[in-house]
Amino acid sequence: MKKLAFWIALILVVSFFPVQSLEAHPGRTDANGGHTCRTNCEKWGLKYGEYHYHNKGSQSSGSTTKAASPKPPAVKKEQPKPVVVPKIIVAVDQANIFSAPFADSAVTGTLWYGFELVESGNHPEFISIQQGYVSKKVITTYTAITPKTVQIQAEKGYFFSTPSAQSTGRGSAAKGALVQVVGENGDWYYGSTQDAQGKVLVGFVSKSVAY
Repeated sequence: MKKLAFWIALILVVSFFPVQSLEAHPGRTDANGGHTCRTNCEKWGLKYGEYHYHNKGSQSSGSTTKAASPKPPAVKKEQPKPVVVPKIIVAVDQANIFSAPFADSAVTGTLWYGFELVESGNHPEFISIQQGYVSKKVITTYTAITPKTVQIQAEKGYFFSTPSAQSTGRGSAAKGALVQVVGENGDWYYGSTQDAQGKVLVGFVSKSVAY
């Protein structure tokens, strides 16, 4: 009877002790049921200093790594667009150079069609160049482009002195003729080709005719 009472008492005492997993490693747990590993961590599959829980099916590291903030995308600087200065050319077969900005001043020379003028001054009716003055009535402009070759697609490709069909005609090229283009003005190309007689033809041709 005494032995039976002894074993019953022993069972009751043991049942009041906290139960830990047989695989748990030494160390007391805190109020959250976990603690930081300090000894033989590798043996238990943990890292030194790693915080983890006991008997709660989860582990949590005591150290928190802050994710690096993503760098803002680099702002691509826009390159300034180059300023395009139209080329000024003579639009008649012969243009007078005057000594002063007046039509009745002395003529000091003449320029031919397509001659490029470099303006050196400002005047409402004349363009001032190094050699003198040229009337703005006998000039035109175009924007230089990368030289290319186009072909006359119509039965005839008519060339004009300015980018307008109302200006003076300079001749025509046959269908299939190649045009060496160096500039443009709106819907017109500025370039050169050969006419039916094999002579060099320079002027403006419509983009609807040559392409």
